[in-house]
Amino acid sequence: MRIFRSTCGRIALGAAATVATASLVAPSATAQETANAPEAAQAPKNIILLIGDGMGYNHVDSASLFENGESNWQISVDPENDQQQHQSDYGDNPQQSYEEFDLQIGMSHHSLDSPVYDPEAAWADFDWVKNNPTDSAASGTALASGHKTHNGSLGVDDDGEPVENFAEYAAEKGLATGVVSSVPFGHATPASWGAHVADRGENHAIAEQMINGELDVIIGAGHPLYDVDGQEREANWKWLTEEQYTDLQEGNTDFTFLETTAELKDVANGNNVPESLFGLVPVAETLQFDRTALAEAEPRRDNGRVDGVPLEEGQSPLPGEIAKNDVPTLAELTDAALNVLEQNDEGFFTMIEGGAIDWAGHANATTGNLEEQIEFNDAVDTVVNWVEENSSWDETLVMVTADHETGFLSGPGAGTAWTQITGEAGQLPVDGWYSGDHTQALVPFFAHGAGADSVLNYVQGEDPVRGQYIDNTDVAKLSFDLLSGEAAPGPGAGDDDEEAPGSDDDDAQTPGSDDEDGTAGSDEDEEGTAGAGTEDGVAGSGDDVAAGDSEQSGSLADTGTSVAIIALLIAGALLVAGVTLMVLRKKKTA
Repeated sequence: MRIFRSTCGRIALGAAATVATASLVAPSATAQETANAPEAAQAPKNIILLIGDGMGYNHVDSASLFENGESNWQISVDPENDQQQHQSDYGDNPQQSYEEFDLQIGMSHHSLDSPVYDPEAAWADFDWVKNNPTDSAASGTALASGHKTHNGSLGVDDDGEPVENFAEYAAEKGLATGVVSSVPFGHATPASWGAHVADRGENHAIAEQMINGELDVIIGAGHPLYDVDGQEREANWKWLTEEQYTDLQEGNTDFTFLETTAELKDVANGNNVPESLFGLVPVAETLQFDRTALAEAEPRRDNGRVDGVPLEEGQSPLPGEIAKNDVPTLAELTDAALNVLEQNDEGFFTMIEGGAIDWAGHANATTGNLEEQIEFNDAVDTVVNWVEENSSWDETLVMVTADHETGFLSGPGAGTAWTQITGEAGQLPVDGWYSGDHTQALVPFFAHGAGADSVLNYVQGEDPVRGQYIDNTDVAKLSFDLLSGEAAPGPGAGDDDEEAPGSDDDDAQTPGSDDEDGTAGSDEDEEGTAGAGTEDGVAGSGDDVAAGDSEQSGSLADTGTSVAIIALLIAGALLVAGVTLMVLRKKKTA
């Protein structure tokens, strides 16, 4: 009995000690929450965003058909008969470098003046996407800041108040920043990362803010002394004032000012690279699209092009057949910008725009569109080569997308149903244009490199034809979250067995490719997608993820508390038993 009583006493004391220890080590909800929270996504050193202004899925495919006779995104949709068909290798026949990126998804882009993208309505009525689409200022603001605004407004919110853009935030963090465009430097898209005005037409105010702002590189067209063919002319002060131009020339700004083709190509080749650069290309509006000879040679919307009717053979010149302006290419301007920006050891952010894809779309210009799309594709290739030769995908994030679609480009003979564009290498594609304006159609979004998988945390919904999509505000939110360290890894990040988005087995990224009827399906309804119920209808960045983790962490914390309570009850019972035995022993001795 002595052994039993001593054992009971030790057990009781041990149980009490266990209770004390459990009280000390049982995780609180906060500690457990922290332990189970996912690691932050990898923060890239460099973020490069390339925007094909007006570039839809069919703009990409048109260039691929001309270059290679192959397409990647062709669909046929007949809403009256409830039929849709994807090309057999939809999304799995990459022709451009960015079509091989790990992350491939759609993107919506409505402004405060547009209806929110409705994936069912968009494919039920051929004309729905023409309903009050965004402009480049509103979409550029969303891409740069994460805020929706009204058409025509630039860098301001619904109340006209300035909103911080990502270039400004990156500069605060010590990164170099820049913008490059094939259209005027102060046009809506590049200006979205450098200015805040209520009216995008305030060109001189935009120029003033960009020149005196945080950008380290500004490169674009808009030269006051050259015309659309790159020839000297009487001064036209549309994009900047004479005083601003003089200040740039005389070195009264923080920029090294270059305005000749030879100077800009020299920097592109890595020679005489300055610490900061304002490159004013010697041409008026666009690098190439507006050149007189091309405008006169090809049918355009105001000159013989009819909606939905493809060009006849020989009706328009092939890309490159009309002599081009003697100015740097967008790829060369991209090289120049990268050579300047990479000098910052902390990293950089830059936006590179193929701006005249939009101009070609407005004009329904098939040849011009091909030239501009190919020029943009070459700029993307330049970026990819730079990453692989001078950086790495472990430290650089590259995103490729558009601000909206322009021209409603589809196959011929559409109007109530969508038809496919076809073509052979070296020949103009058989296409049809159905608008001279922007549309609400989803545009493609591609990402590769550090943090790219985090894009999937921002998915807005499922389109029945294009698959999952994000919103243009999510591009800025992702960028802010990655640089601040608040972005969560994408679903399945770190799982070696996880298929990369856009792979053969990823139905959400290639809708219809594996389905018998060619339609896309989803296991979740729209209410289950990220961003439901948020103010702008866009996905939250870090808070939503944290909230989901809190629920799981709370369950684990409750389990720890339950263990402590059980230990306390056992210790109490053993303690009572030990005391009882000790009392009985004393009575017996007495």
